[in-house]
Amino acid sequence: MTILPRLKAVPVHGHGSTLVLYRRSLERIYLDDPTGAFLALLKILARGDHSVDQLPSAIAAVGHPATTAQDVSRVLHQLDEWGVLERADADGELDASTMDRHASNLRYYDLFSDLSRTSADMHRAAARSTVLLLGAGGLGSGILQSLVGLGVGKIILVDGDVVETKNLARQFVYNTGDIGRPKVQAAAEWASGYSAQSIVHPVLERIADAARIGDLAASADLVICAIDSPDNVHLLVNQACCRLGIPFVAGGLARSTLSYWSVDPGRSACRECLELHRRAESVDPALEADPILGGQSVNRATGPIAQLASGFLTMEAMRYLTGSEAPVAAAEYHVLELADGMTTSRAAWSAHPQCTWCRIAERR
Repeated sequence: MTILPRLKAVPVHGHGSTLVLYRRSLERIYLDDPTGAFLALLKILARGDHSVDQLPSAIAAVGHPATTAQDVSRVLHQLDEWGVLERADADGELDASTMDRHASNLRYYDLFSDLSRTSADMHRAAARSTVLLLGAGGLGSGILQSLVGLGVGKIILVDGDVVETKNLARQFVYNTGDIGRPKVQAAAEWASGYSAQSIVHPVLERIADAARIGDLAASADLVICAIDSPDNVHLLVNQACCRLGIPFVAGGLARSTLSYWSVDPGRSACRECLELHRRAESVDPALEADPILGGQSVNRATGPIAQLASGFLTMEAMRYLTGSEAPVAAAEYHVLELADGMTTSRAAWSAHPQCTWCRIAERR
């Protein structure tokens, strides 16, 4: 297959013999170009109308006949390593309606595309994917909206609640006409009206055990846990996903701390590993007892907070589904302190030698 390499929308500046490529907004690449041949190549690549084999003669035609095919090959390889090249015909692999609807999604994927993998490839990976989404509340409903907007092919949506008036403050997939209806049904109807490219399969149910999660996730590529009950739900999801060998993403809000993380069974430490590490740590006896005061659960997730959390979880999920880049939160808490100057931190955990579920995942 003939490849037409094209320079991405990368600003190029120059002064004297120095060229500056803005690979990212805050990342510059400085190049010495005393003959101007490099700039000539970049100008040709910006048009994206020459194959690799045609580039040496195109450069010669603008005054640089000494540039060899080997020189061009070496430069193209470096530019591709820097992530500033794409295939000029990549969008043509998609139909016009998909390109129109998902234009901004495709341009985001451009950040990670190269000559071997296009933005269209990443979109198609999302369109072929099935996600099990546990929860249609403040976190889950926002994730659902993002997944559908990104063109994920199928979402199995599980929740046992009905829409209440208080939900409308932060769960924007619902409206007043949905009050009293099961969330999964109302959310599925919203999705069908928003995009015919994504199928939402509603399951009116409360999750109680790992076996049921495994049944629901049997055809899924990934699980997103957007519920916080039962108390051990993350361990239940961990068990199901380790058995199936599929990744999962989880997160939420505790008081004023927003956090998210993921597990890639067989490749990262799992959630059970973290639990085993915690059990081995010394804990202040006063903290092991039930609280004397203030132990009741309070939901402080406003609309913007729910949207922030939903966005972070969805982005991590899409890293797994599209392969656009490596997951950033595998076995690593990403934390945002909402009431402490929006400070951020990360805390990774390692595999535990006694973890049964990691051994199960590794045997797959």
